[in-house]
Amino acid sequence: MKDYFSKLTLEQKRGIWGFVFLSPWLLGFMLFFAGPIYETFMFSLSSVNVDINYIETTFIGLDNYRWAFTIDPFFNQFIITLAFPAMATVAIVVIFSLFAAILINGKYPGKGIVRTIFFVPIIMGASIAGTSIVGGDAVTEATTVSMGFGGMSALFLIDILQAAGVPAQLTAFLVQSISEIFQVLAQSGVPILIFLAGLQAIPAPLYEVAKIEGSTAYECFWKVTLPMISPMILLSTVYTIVDLFSRHSITGIGGNQLEFLARIRTIGFTNGNYGLASAMVMVYILACILVISLVTFIMSKKVFYYD
Repeated sequence: MKDYFSKLTLEQKRGIWGFVFLSPWLLGFMLFFAGPIYETFMFSLSSVNVDINYIETTFIGLDNYRWAFTIDPFFNQFIITLAFPAMATVAIVVIFSLFAAILINGKYPGKGIVRTIFFVPIIMGASIAGTSIVGGDAVTEATTVSMGFGGMSALFLIDILQAAGVPAQLTAFLVQSISEIFQVLAQSGVPILIFLAGLQAIPAPLYEVAKIEGSTAYECFWKVTLPMISPMILLSTVYTIVDLFSRHSITGIGGNQLEFLARIRTIGFTNGNYGLASAMVMVYILACILVISLVTFIMSKKVFYYD
């Protein structure tokens, strides 16, 4: 076996080690996920009657999918608005995580305090951290409804952006992003760790050569750091998309916030319509796979792998 492995090319050895590292995930997927996904697909094509002692299924074809797309008042709205708001949030989380990791990775006095500040919302939870910093009493909550982070009035910020000619859609997005700063911090925990690992793996001689050639810190970032960290950007983007889709929400009729995944649970476990809930889950899974595959395909063309 040792002689066989020594005769393989470097690419073949990497392929074998890649499969070895993927094998725990593949084993877990086959044991814990493949079966439930198959059963969910079969339920989506059936009318499901659940009793204490048995589960009775009657094949009805695509009727559950037709109901989801043509009769349910929220399903089409969610599917149509699935990607675009999510991608904007993903961009904010990834960019923030990258620059936070660069700041944390630097060498300066008080680096431990800076790391603590960034990881407090992750350790405590976004809601607890927000309450601890801006308060959680009734007066504070009433005040922060009309006040942005740091005491800046949201209306004042909107007036500034509109006076500068910023489009209304972008203005609304920026104001919402500022108001959800603790959620961004909470979602940035794992991406920050990924970027930290990538930054610490960049060979120091690359920066030394760049400085000898006269490159500034700005040029080093764009010519050395960003290309070397590009695989981590792809990984962090995919992770953030998956994390965001697991708690994705949309604005329902009348401005009420509707948690789509909670709605699926209500349809299935409260209303007892397991077939319709299964159909929605299958469409949701396929939509997530499509978005992740498309983003990965586009970003992989710009990823640089250092050998």
